[in-house]
Amino acid sequence: MINRKSLAIAIPLLLSASNGVNAVDIFNKNGNKLELYGSLNPNHEFSHKFLSKKIESHNDSTNAILGLSGKINITDELFSYATVEYKTDFFSPEDTVNNKQESNTVRLGYAGFKYGNWGSIDYGRNYGIFHDVESLTNHTPYITKNSAFNNNDSYMIGRNNSLLTYRNNNIFGLFDGISFALQYKDESKNKIVNQENSSTWGASLKYETDVGLTAIGSCFSSERSKYNDKEKNEKIPSINAYGLGFKYDANDIYIAAFYGAGSNLKPFNVNDKNNDPSSESYINKIENIEAIAEYNFHSGFYPSLSYLDSKGQNSNIKQDNFDQNTWELAKQINISTRYEFNKNISTYMNYKINLLKSSNKFIKENNIPTDNIIGAGVVYQF
Repeated sequence: MINRKSLAIAIPLLLSASNGVNAVDIFNKNGNKLELYGSLNPNHEFSHKFLSKKIESHNDSTNAILGLSGKINITDELFSYATVEYKTDFFSPEDTVNNKQESNTVRLGYAGFKYGNWGSIDYGRNYGIFHDVESLTNHTPYITKNSAFNNNDSYMIGRNNSLLTYRNNNIFGLFDGISFALQYKDESKNKIVNQENSSTWGASLKYETDVGLTAIGSCFSSERSKYNDKEKNEKIPSINAYGLGFKYDANDIYIAAFYGAGSNLKPFNVNDKNNDPSSESYINKIENIEAIAEYNFHSGFYPSLSYLDSKGQNSNIKQDNFDQNTWELAKQINISTRYEFNKNISTYMNYKINLLKSSNKFIKENNIPTDNIIGAGVVYQF
């Protein structure tokens, strides 16, 4: 089956390249400005088994995004800024249960201040600090990545609420090319199990050169939420993640690689028979390796090749259920191309070759996708 959740996360990231480049000025005077940006993405995909011509499933993930970004100067060096971004899906029925438009979401909503070389600070729904490094291999974001490091509302991965973020470029203006960021997230409750967390801290460090090389490292740490009196009296392993990545972006070539590792990051319902959150089994350790290469032919064509390998280890799952201690959570090769008609309109096609084996007992019992996926779409952005 096609992972619709992953599509909802991946496809709209095309905006990250266009925001501020193709945006429409609503107001722009004396450095104070308000911009409107957005995209419309008709998309369709179908899946099939390895060496099979039979179509297993179809999927329409057409969506649209609309955002507002503003900046107001306060003094010569101090200014305030804010961003609101809204997304709606067009594959859901018009008449929904209880008239709730569950396909409509607020992706971003934050505001802050920036003061010269002292950096910026903002608060709201924003990208988590881990996105700094993981985004290096999201250069062709229409690729569907079935990865724990590609989720939203999960600690400081992807987008999340209540994020206080401080960023400083060039370390107070003293060292060109070196930037860092600090992030804090308060405790989140009244969410589903894999979206609740205690207080979380994160940091990111970036080094950028003049020849197109960039290196980034990100990390965060959080305590797991405790659901009952028994857990409150026990020491529960903390949730940690770190990632290292680099990219080369010059001479018509884009090459990037990412390594990420997380502890107790992803819940897995292998042993949870009664939907008891306290009995939820967590992947003890997740390791990801991602790589991508893209070439610009200067004719509008951008072919690319990418690879993803995600493994999990778990000491909380009963070992007699399965034959090994390390499991493949995702393993895929993506062959893609996009054609840009102009700065506003582009089309793309992607073929995901799933390298997981459906005969694997762990993969079969946990319904991990093993289908190959072919997809195509058009993006209109401004």
